[in-house]
Amino acid sequence: MNRLRLTAGVAGFAVIAALGGVGLASAQVAPAARMAQAPTAELTGAARTTALTQASAALNQFRLAQGRFTQVAPDGARTQGGFWLSRPGRVRFEYDSPSPLLIVADGSTVAIQDRRMRTTDRIPLNTTPLQFILRAQTNLEQDARVTRVVRTGGTTQISLRDRTGRTDGELTLVFTGEGAAMALNSWVVRDGAGGQTRVTLSNVTRPSRIDPRQFILREADPTRAGRR
Repeated sequence: MNRLRLTAGVAGFAVIAALGGVGLASAQVAPAARMAQAPTAELTGAARTTALTQASAALNQFRLAQGRFTQVAPDGARTQGGFWLSRPGRVRFEYDSPSPLLIVADGSTVAIQDRRMRTTDRIPLNTTPLQFILRAQTNLEQDARVTRVVRTGGTTQISLRDRTGRTDGELTLVFTGEGAAMALNSWVVRDGAGGQTRVTLSNVTRPSRIDPRQFILREADPTRAGRR
């Protein structure tokens, strides 16, 4: 996998993981240092199962969503953009300038386009972490290998890995609330090299319709690379 595909894939994973269910949170997440200092209790047995069931139910309560995202890369670089999501299978992440990235899942593939270089890479959706959230129905306990469920500072943190081993890295979803009030307000992706990407949502709405053309991505024209 080339550098563009790896970087963009991690970015898409981080963003899509956050588009959760009822009461979808758009507030800024707690600083990592503050969360690290809070008492942490790992959930086991019935408490663990309940947390996973509630988190899955939250993710399954929506079909359409749109809003803004802010992404902080492992090196501290901050990028922003807009997203549009239609489950099952479709999402668009459009990064603000000067980032050239555009990521679109059309139901079967994920296209990663560099608009500056005029290149487009396509990979199967079911080989990316996006599959966990874009399914018609999500069951975190069955769909992924859950490595840890903890309560820290009033949040529930669920760490996941791909059960098949086809996708590298680990995703941690951070929920606030419990039961029907559970909402996803932050998420962190740790890639295979140990780098962490953090994403925050804002201005999230649940529209009644999203133009299906948002999820169609034309191939870039390589003959125009570098032109203004």
